[in-house]
Amino acid sequence: MDENTVFEIQRENLIKIAQDPSKWVDSLPAAILTRVEVQGGWFGPNHDDLKKEAYKRLPQVLEVVESMIETNRRFEAYQAEVQAISQLGISFHEWLKLTPSTEEKPDKANLMYIIPEKPLDLPLLS
Repeated sequence: MDENTVFEIQRENLIKIAQDPSKWVDSLPAAILTRVEVQGGWFGPNHDDLKKEAYKRLPQVLEVVESMIETNRRFEAYQAEVQAISQLGISFHEWLKLTPSTEEKPDKANLMYIIPEKPLDLPLLS
């Protein structure tokens, strides 16, 4: 997903937050913030206490989410690589021994392209 896709998915939620900015803290999942975790007065934390704690936690939570997305994409890439090896009919050791051609690369890039004789049938990654 790119930022435009995420925005489109979250458009309605963003409008709701803009209409009533104080409710967004209540909409956070327990994995991010629960009322029990935040100290408050006699009657528990007030809305401002919850909001401050949420702002404090969001950068770390978003970093974890980004890491999870990146890890998932790596697994998808590994899966596509294994499927490509299988469809090309070579062993993993042969795959590891592939070397780039000696032709000049743009800006001394360290890239290697594998162009099979027939197109591979790899599933589209999410």
